[in-house]
Amino acid sequence: MMKSISAVLLSVVALFTWPATAEVEKKRINLEVIESLAAEAAKRPFEVVKDDHLLPEALRGLSYDQYRNIRFRPDRELWRDQKLPFGMALYHVGYLYKQPVEIYEFSGDYTQDIRFSRDLFDYTGSGLDGPLPAKLGYAGLRLTYPVNRPDYYDEVGVFLGSSYYRMLGKGQVYGLSARGLALNAGIDGVAEEFPIFTHFWVGKPQPGATSVTVFSLLNSPSVAGAYQFVIQPGDQTVASVQATLFFRKKVDHVGFAPLTSMFWFGENTTRPFDDHRQEVHDSDGLAIKTASGECVWRPLRNDPSRNRTYCLSFDSIKGFGLLQRDRNLRSYEDLEAGYHQRPGLWIEPEGDWGPGSIRLVELATSNELADNVVAAWEPAKLPELGKPFRIAYKQRWTNDPNPAGASSWVVATRSGTHDWAKGARFVVLEFSGPAVANLGPEEKLSAEVTVAGKGMSLSGPARVQRYPGSNTWRVAFEIQKEGEGDPSGGAEVRCSLRRGADYISETWTGWLPL
Repeated sequence: MMKSISAVLLSVVALFTWPATAEVEKKRINLEVIESLAAEAAKRPFEVVKDDHLLPEALRGLSYDQYRNIRFRPDRELWRDQKLPFGMALYHVGYLYKQPVEIYEFSGDYTQDIRFSRDLFDYTGSGLDGPLPAKLGYAGLRLTYPVNRPDYYDEVGVFLGSSYYRMLGKGQVYGLSARGLALNAGIDGVAEEFPIFTHFWVGKPQPGATSVTVFSLLNSPSVAGAYQFVIQPGDQTVASVQATLFFRKKVDHVGFAPLTSMFWFGENTTRPFDDHRQEVHDSDGLAIKTASGECVWRPLRNDPSRNRTYCLSFDSIKGFGLLQRDRNLRSYEDLEAGYHQRPGLWIEPEGDWGPGSIRLVELATSNELADNVVAAWEPAKLPELGKPFRIAYKQRWTNDPNPAGASSWVVATRSGTHDWAKGARFVVLEFSGPAVANLGPEEKLSAEVTVAGKGMSLSGPARVQRYPGSNTWRVAFEIQKEGEGDPSGGAEVRCSLRRGADYISETWTGWLPL
């Protein structure tokens, strides 16, 4: 039956009830619409706006504690009064978040901008007492969903700052971040460019919906782009990402599906820090699945004396990600930070991404307060200027230690040197998984170890044995100085388990100093 015009108008009013000053526009929102906006933006020069033109001094000068005291009012969360499956709250501008973004809600053929309203926030303790500009905008948004229990809406996603965003699955706490795009990340002598999401369009969820859709417009001096995120919370929250990019300028290193994390120290690092904890990190390694099906694991390191960048080249990949494999609270001894609950993030390309490399950046750090690890896919062929470049992938925010599907995988990496063995480094790897769990100690496994580095070599055969009282297997070997060579550059080492002629594990890789 056809609805009357008055009935349609009443339904539209019901869709858009917050804040009251917002204007409803008849306009369907989809990726093609955002692509057209990005294409037009790319034809114009990117305008850099100085901080003092973005915000009044009272907001730019906020301290961390003052900003933290600006709280979104829970009773004003969008959609909650309509008992819909998702909620949305907004972040105030100020402190580090000086770039206001425009946020819209859409449903069907209608969209509206969500205008700034001071009534949405509690300013107690922030020191902000005076008036604020009517067109202030917001810093970002967060999405909520009853992911942990049916009667409570927990945060499942945040878009805040540049092109950064984070998501959560069941039982997880915030750790690593994703970004829309990385430009010249970890390149010596070249300043990194940080694109920003300037606009967001968030789809109003329907009753019973299990996913929510977010579109965003990205911009920077070198590129403009359109993004679509379809976010489905659960035990692991899955985001399907599509992006279309229009480059204004040539960028030598373009990183797609970039991940940003923190690694201070773990069981595989020397620890020149006086700290009661054994490990402090959001992620403990980089996992990769190549197009040929090889699974690779590279534990993260922190060398306090210098930054390190690695380029791992492949014909193509089936997936990569930064993972937090160690889920044992005793490994961290930190009840507040909850490092054992921080998610890994696994990227699954849609289609064939072709040849390229994963760039891994490890920045030196002496604390846990800032992210210092970046991993991203760099295609061998750079996008052409002015032409649309499309890419799609799935993100899995997961606790799975083995999303690549290896038959067995590394659960611990340890290495060190001894005063009585000058010129040698001892390495011990521990493997777990179905390929080794049920093998008896009498089983004869071997390890294939290769060492690539000037002045360094493997010292004798690797030793493989079942760890007593457990289902894991250990591989132990030493690398040593070779002849009169100079080992100061360290060595790239690879190791995998074999049962007869068959490989039964992922390939462990790592850079090791002598």
